Amino acid sequence: MGVSAGVAADARLCHRHGDLLQAEKVVMMRRRKSLAARDAAFRCPLLLLLLLPVMLQWGTPSKAASEEPPAPSAEQTATAQSASYPGLEEVVPRATELDTALAVAQQLIEQLQDVATFGRQTEELQKNWQEEKSQLDGYGDQSEWPVNRLLNVRSYLERIEKDAGQLLANIATPLKSLEETRKNWNDQQRFWQEWQQFLRSSGAKVPRATFNEVRQKINDILARTTHATTTLLKVQEEVSATVQQIVSFKESLDTVLSNVQQSPWRRNAFPLFSRDYLRQFQPELFNKVQSGFAAALQFRSEFFQRQLWLLLVQLLLIVTLVGLLTYLKKTTAEKTDDLHFIFSRPFSAALFISIATTYLFLVDPPQMVSLTLVGIATIAVVRLACALLKEGNQRTLAYVLGGVFILSKALTAFAFPVPLYRLYLSLLALVGIPFLYSLVRRHCRHHETPFDRYVLLLYCGMVPLFIAFIAQLGGFATFTQTLINASIDTVFVMLFTLMALRISEGGLELLFNSQLIGARRFVKNLGPQATVRLRRLGKIVIALFAALYLLQVWGLYDDMATAWNSLLALDVAIGEFHLSVRMVVLISVVLYLSVLVSWGFQAFLESQIFFGKRIDRGVRDAFKKLSHYALVLIGFVTAMTMAGIELQNFAILAGAFGIGIGFGLQDIVNNFVSGLILLFERPVKVGDAVIIDGQWGAINKIGLRSTVVETWDHSELIVPNSQMISEKVMNWTLSSNVSRITITVGVRYGSDLKKVIDILNRIGDGHPAVVENPAPSAIFTEFGDSSINFELRVWVDDIKHRLTVISDLGLAIDQAFKKAHIEIPFPQRDLHLRSVDPEIKLPSSD
Repeated sequence: MGVSAGVAADARLCHRHGDLLQAEKVVMMRRRKSLAARDAAFRCPLLLLLLLPVMLQWGTPSKAASEEPPAPSAEQTATAQSASYPGLEEVVPRATELDTALAVAQQLIEQLQDVATFGRQTEELQKNWQEEKSQLDGYGDQSEWPVNRLLNVRSYLERIEKDAGQLLANIATPLKSLEETRKNWNDQQRFWQEWQQFLRSSGAKVPRATFNEVRQKINDILARTTHATTTLLKVQEEVSATVQQIVSFKESLDTVLSNVQQSPWRRNAFPLFSRDYLRQFQPELFNKVQSGFAAALQFRSEFFQRQLWLLLVQLLLIVTLVGLLTYLKKTTAEKTDDLHFIFSRPFSAALFISIATTYLFLVDPPQMVSLTLVGIATIAVVRLACALLKEGNQRTLAYVLGGVFILSKALTAFAFPVPLYRLYLSLLALVGIPFLYSLVRRHCRHHETPFDRYVLLLYCGMVPLFIAFIAQLGGFATFTQTLINASIDTVFVMLFTLMALRISEGGLELLFNSQLIGARRFVKNLGPQATVRLRRLGKIVIALFAALYLLQVWGLYDDMATAWNSLLALDVAIGEFHLSVRMVVLISVVLYLSVLVSWGFQAFLESQIFFGKRIDRGVRDAFKKLSHYALVLIGFVTAMTMAGIELQNFAILAGAFGIGIGFGLQDIVNNFVSGLILLFERPVKVGDAVIIDGQWGAINKIGLRSTVVETWDHSELIVPNSQMISEKVMNWTLSSNVSRITITVGVRYGSDLKKVIDILNRIGDGHPAVVENPAPSAIFTEFGDSSINFELRVWVDDIKHRLTVISDLGLAIDQAFKKAHIEIPFPQRDLHLRSVDPEIKLPSSD
């Protein structure tokens, strides 16, 4: 069991020590209370000693406090002593009660001096450090270590140092308790000695046997306390010595790492193929290769003790995903076009998903474990990429890059000596450039467009290889290694990122299309926006991880955590106010989460609360909109509080906002307040049929600033909320959807008017969309110039049927009048010519 595994046991032990110490204090307090009840005239000296620090701490400072107090007189001293020490009759009772306190103190000391747990953890710490030290010594000179090994070793040493610091803190707790116990019993010893002297000076017959027995017991407790303290101090010194060795070794690593990272552009090796370079190929060089392989194959036993469960979780996840993907391939593969490449290679997909989701949780994995997992993930992602690539040329490139990536990681893990590793990088550049150029020519032969994005990427790959080879010739070993390794790592980081994005998007599509999830009312109410928003969130998270890892790959930061913390620490000073990236990110995340919670809460209301209940749509929309505003406001206040911005500072912001309203934000605030009035007063609601500026339409959305009206032509009319409040708006469905339709028709003079009214009433009663109450009515209106006019008035139950009913009734009236030989006249005019120009020839009447 590792050092960190004993933290919980240490905590329980420290709690036990505290309980015993508290029990000792309780016994002493009970003893003081009992003696105070017996003799109220005397005070317990232990109580005075315990209260003395409090009295000194809370004493009121004054000018006279710094002055030397006057010496007390002899009478005052005698009076104080007589008031401070009890009489002879209290010796035996107090000695008896002291035995109880001694028993509790002895039990406490026995618990505190039990250092078996601390001893085991100290031995485990020293054992782990010695194993690590011997393994690190086998790596050779630290200046020849690769950067990733320096970073991994330093990370592991930091964790050991943290565990050792926790162990020291746990040891300090019983030491503090022992020191407090020692002080208490020293005070007791001094009190009994002074009490004995007081009784002698007063002429009383002192029971020497009782005082001697008390003195012997107190001395025994003090001796036990000293022994326990010495034992714990010895353990503490051993842990401190180990910590000092770890810190010293870590400082040497930091020095080497700093030199490597600060001088990547400096020439730090012999020119390639020079005599000095070739002179390095000695038998000792190949011995280093063997020792590097042997060192890489060594495992820390405590790693498997701590994180074997995570490897088992990976294995279980692989088996589960293989079975799940195989089942989904048979049932839902045709519904998810984005997941065909996964269903075609379910085992590779399961390997990639399981490793990608759990690898970051591994803490300081051994080199071989890390290399094995990275190699498996690389093979899996290359196979998945080949399932998407249609051209054999591109698949060949993917397999070659995967092999080079794994080989480079293996040579780095085995601490390949620098001369041999330089030779490997040079050969890689010499072979890689012609290989990439051959791929370019092969691609151009099979495609009409000779230059496309794929060819551009191939040419971009030749550039770092050419630069690296030239740098190797000049002896820039660190620069070459960083350039090639970072370039290859960048390619696979992008490839891993693309695979993660494709899998996440396809997984979300599969999830929302499944019968288990997609058929639920809550998910249906979320609509397609759920997939869009979750995809966007997944892209942000995956892209953020990729960007942080690229910063580590190119050596800008040691690890992702350091990069993240450094970016968050960036700030800009605006007067006395500091705006940091951490604050901006925190505010953005909290606000975005509040919007997501509001969005999900509205879907929950619609699917679980309002569903199946006869609640007006306007009421539902108003409640959802107000809840949205409330949740966003709560999120905003929470974000400001978490960012450290005091809410009282918003008074200044409110003042500035008021000035802004006075200068140019009047319309915005007016529209916002009008929107709130629309939600509370509800003169219009979503779905109402209205006439605005002579245009018919239906309320589609009541927003924060404006209202969206969809016209009958399916065009959207954006109306400011203030206009909806201040101007006239005809609402056809405010209180009811029932609407009256009036159709005006004229008949020829001489027609049977009673028959006309009967026909109109019959047509109104016969239409299925016309309501029975109020009943249709046909009335005579006037004698017109060319016709006798009538009106048919009917009522429809829904405004949506208005135009259809008008059309149907008009056609029915025309057909009925024709059948009844009732003529619908048109206006006629007689023209009388009083004079005609002689030049105009009129036709003769003949």
